[in-house]
Amino acid sequence: MNRLTWYTPGESTEELLCQAGHVGIYEGDLKQTQFEQGTVSLTMQRIIWADSSDPDRRLVLHHSLVISMEKHHKSMFSKGGKVVVRLEKPKPGSVGPVNSSQYDTIRLVFRHGGEDDFFKKYEDAVRRKTWQRSSSGSSSSGSRASSNLRSVGISGIERRLAENHQKTHETITQAFDDMSKLMETAREMVAISKSISEKVRSRKGEISEDETVQFKSYLLSLGVSDPVTKSTFVGSDSEYFQSLAKEITDVLYQHIKENGGMCALPEVYCRINRARGMELLSPEDVMNACGALSRINSPLELHRFPSGVLVVQLKSASMESTVAQTLEFVSKLERASANELAESLGITVILARERLLAAEESGQICRDDSIEGLLFYPNRFMD
Repeated sequence: MNRLTWYTPGESTEELLCQAGHVGIYEGDLKQTQFEQGTVSLTMQRIIWADSSDPDRRLVLHHSLVISMEKHHKSMFSKGGKVVVRLEKPKPGSVGPVNSSQYDTIRLVFRHGGEDDFFKKYEDAVRRKTWQRSSSGSSSSGSRASSNLRSVGISGIERRLAENHQKTHETITQAFDDMSKLMETAREMVAISKSISEKVRSRKGEISEDETVQFKSYLLSLGVSDPVTKSTFVGSDSEYFQSLAKEITDVLYQHIKENGGMCALPEVYCRINRARGMELLSPEDVMNACGALSRINSPLELHRFPSGVLVVQLKSASMESTVAQTLEFVSKLERASANELAESLGITVILARERLLAAEESGQICRDDSIEGLLFYPNRFMD
């Protein structure tokens, strides 16, 4: 560590070649260090390391002290590798963290990666002896543009962070502007669809049945043409949930009828919100609306399995008919799993398992839980 010196504020501006964060500096093969984590900046003259917890605590290692270096790849337990640097004896009068040291090497440990690019540019800078190009010599032969020069150390880091923050802010602002325009357009589309729907109703005799059906299919592809909103039913939650229940029936009845006669509550939540477009419902409102299905004479109802799983199912699909259908499937295959039943009926594995458990509870089938998994067989003991 006696090759490292403290950074002096106000030093000349240098060209930044590379920078990496979450880097620790270790001496020799020691496992402990005072410089666990910081940001290391590579310039044409030296390395500058700034402590993450105290940015004013900065170390400098000049390229002229480097004899050789090697890169060690990351292990299976770390995200980054390390660069081992062999150094010459320190110059007299150097002021650093220690006055003397028995080690001639230091390790730069990259905890979050970045060692490959750093090593390549570090090795190239030492090989080309870039530190011998003094700033005065460079300016006499033609100064670089100010845009290509960046101050390193804490000021350079702060400037880069400020630039990134500004870019991020502009990106987010633009994204929200685009989202606002999209929402305004969506509201306009819903308003147009309502207006056209009313015109279709008023001119029903002048428009053919096929054209009416075709137009309604276009509206449904956009979502519910006139979604129920809570603001319409101020002070009357009961009417609001009953209206939502009617909407759920309109949207999901055909789907449930064609897919096993039931639908899990999370799927109900996703499908109804997808159909509503911008007017999203909370999980609580969907739950209350499904509970109101029994009060509006809907062909659907909310059912709770003994395990606590909630589904919306056809009223015609009573538990007896569900058990009978499940028994028929198991008997046909002689044995069946939840995956097979789910694939056959087009329902989720969770619902298929609940059907099998309900049939088992009624005594129609029995289980075999083995290394092959959970399988269900017709209950021959009932014969």
